Amino acid sequence: MAGVATLVPVTRLPDGALPGERPPEADDDLPFARRACWTLPTAPCSTRRARRLVRATLRAWTGSEFLAAGDAATETAEAAELLVSELVTNALRHGRGAPVLALLVRDGVLRCEVEDEARVPARVRDTTPDDDEDGRGLLIVESLSRCWGTRPTRRGKAVWFELALPYGPSC
Repeated sequence: MAGVATLVPVTRLPDGALPGERPPEADDDLPFARRACWTLPTAPCSTRRARRLVRATLRAWTGSEFLAAGDAATETAEAAELLVSELVTNALRHGRGAPVLALLVRDGVLRCEVEDEARVPARVRDTTPDDDEDGRGLLIVESLSRCWGTRPTRRGKAVWFELALPYGPSC
């Protein structure tokens, strides 16, 4: 069908890692609690789709009461949606290839990652109050996340951020 974008599941690497991710045993001995990964279309609608995937996945992982109370969990989900939106937009504008969105929850931390095929690392741009609205995405990521970064992958690069979850690691 022309004009209809579909999500393509990402093929898992033999060790179960996400694209470009080090195997869990190379990181530390903490088990992965939850993991989800999608290849998004190279289309502007992917930003909206990524936000919906984040919210639906967090709701599925934590139960239907999540995101209904207007509490810290809601704030975390909204921050995750906003920051994923910024990373997907950057991947579509400045990257190459289909962006891959990955969510990982481990030890009470949500890690969101967007991978593309460009090898140039993402960086925060210097902006002044007179600058237009363009170029502030990574400043927002830096401000709202507990940490963020970029790393090379086999495909290109991945830009990631982490948020502390207001509920326990049992999610």
